[in-house]
Amino acid sequence: MLGISSSSLCPCKFKFETLQLKKTMYNGNPYDPVSNLAAMRAQSDDPRIEEMQAALPHWMKDPAKMQPIWAELQQFEESIGMRPRKTTKQQREKKERAAADARSAKIKLEANEAFRKGDYKEAFVLYSVCCRLSGHEPLYFLNRAAAGLKLNLFAQALDDASRPIEKDFNLPKAFFRRAQAYRFLGDFGAAEADMTEALVVGKDDPTFVKEMEELKRLQALDAEGQDAWLAQQESKTVDEVFGSGEFEKFVEARLAQKD
Repeated sequence: MLGISSSSLCPCKFKFETLQLKKTMYNGNPYDPVSNLAAMRAQSDDPRIEEMQAALPHWMKDPAKMQPIWAELQQFEESIGMRPRKTTKQQREKKERAAADARSAKIKLEANEAFRKGDYKEAFVLYSVCCRLSGHEPLYFLNRAAAGLKLNLFAQALDDASRPIEKDFNLPKAFFRRAQAYRFLGDFGAAEADMTEALVVGKDDPTFVKEMEELKRLQALDAEGQDAWLAQQESKTVDEVFGSGEFEKFVEARLAQKD
């Protein structure tokens, strides 16, 4: 443990504003050193706790020295069972997730390039790989929805665009992509509801405005006109675009590649 003498503490490279430190210490934050030390003293008679409480006023006079104190306090909490240690499994999972996220970010660049070149099938496969690697990232599903719309995979695009919305990610493009999918599937009412949401934030986005205008044009058609328009859209499935069972092979092959 660090001694109670403030002069024995090594300077810390992290600097904290005094106001920020006071805010942390006195706003009733259950994670600040004052609260933690009081709770620790109630649970343990270790004499080091009393020493740390006595030394705390000295530490507070120099905010730059609080970082090493805070780090040691966390370690001490672990030693008496107040703070659970990260298990080897948790550390491994965190490392694996970081590696997967780094890989998906790299593959996304390839997918973006394929999309830009008009190779929507390749883009769809690569975005799918990103979704497998980093399923917590909503933008990969939105990007795949964009590629899916280009391939007439309207039902798939609807599902992909819905994912961020269902997880409460308030992304205007999610409502925009889903509105497009609804439009191509003939559900003009749902499309209008989503475009209304998208325009709340993106009211000045010309792409959003154009989509709403196209939707209004279709809604103004009579039933025969709407049916004729829908007949031209040719909604497809993944197997129809890639061949039966081929899409999954493409994704697995890309996952197996070493980057």
